[in-house]
Amino acid sequence: MVAAILIAVTLTVVGALYIRLRWRRSPRAYWAMIALSIGDFVAGVLGTIWVLHPMQPKPAAAPSSSAVAPSSRGGAAATARLDPYPNKYTGKVVSVTDGDTIDVALDPTGQVQAIRLEGIDAPESAQAFGSQSTQHLSELLSGKTVKLQCENDRSYDRFICKVLLPNGEDVDLDLVKAGLAWHYKQYEDEQSPADRDSYSAAECTAMKEKIGLWSQPDAEQPQDFRHGTHSRLLFGSDGCRISSEPTSGPVRGNARSHIFEWPGCPYYDAISPYNQVPFSTPQAAEQAGYRPAHNRP
Repeated sequence: MVAAILIAVTLTVVGALYIRLRWRRSPRAYWAMIALSIGDFVAGVLGTIWVLHPMQPKPAAAPSSSAVAPSSRGGAAATARLDPYPNKYTGKVVSVTDGDTIDVALDPTGQVQAIRLEGIDAPESAQAFGSQSTQHLSELLSGKTVKLQCENDRSYDRFICKVLLPNGEDVDLDLVKAGLAWHYKQYEDEQSPADRDSYSAAECTAMKEKIGLWSQPDAEQPQDFRHGTHSRLLFGSDGCRISSEPTSGPVRGNARSHIFEWPGCPYYDAISPYNQVPFSTPQAAEQAGYRPAHNRP
């Protein structure tokens, strides 16, 4: 800016001297040219300010408190999320689709939004205890106002949320306690530590007491029912389930998002060839630092 003004002043002085010598015998022309030169100088300064002002660096925006730090699985070190539930809503339940999906009319607009209950996986409608799970959720929620604590991710355009009754009762956890939903081990890293522990303990109690779906000798996980896979259940020293992953079938990773998809998932074929990373099993993908996609039925 200072350099531009100095250049403008120098040009103005040189121009004034030239005009003085060239039109010294014509005072009117001399003063007219001096006035024109000064006008050009002012216009040049204003123009320089206008051009340079947008180029000044803007201060960096402060990071949002709702930002979510990336997380990785397998061998990669995990980074804790700043807030597992950055989005908060309230609304009235207008319908129950199945044991882990509901429709809620959100306040204040009344817009109906599909909600996938976070942290659980309920039996599919065609599975044993699928209808019981849906009926139980209907008894808990139909026509009631709920609080929603939601993630940033979505599943088939459904918000992924922890659903709470006005008194703070965790409906997602209620399904696990009743033996009508599995604790979704694949996504437990995205829960708060307290929720992860309470959901795991509730499932263990229901399993040992053979409540609900655990009354079956060989309960099938909904994820296996959907994908035609067979997951080996892994148990800790206390007899509680600690994990279960599909042990067969290839998956496709996205090198850009570090998310992997099963065949039949909506974005399985949408991953660009440049970003496709094939894995023989989900375990191999997780060991490479990829996480499973939410956009599954």
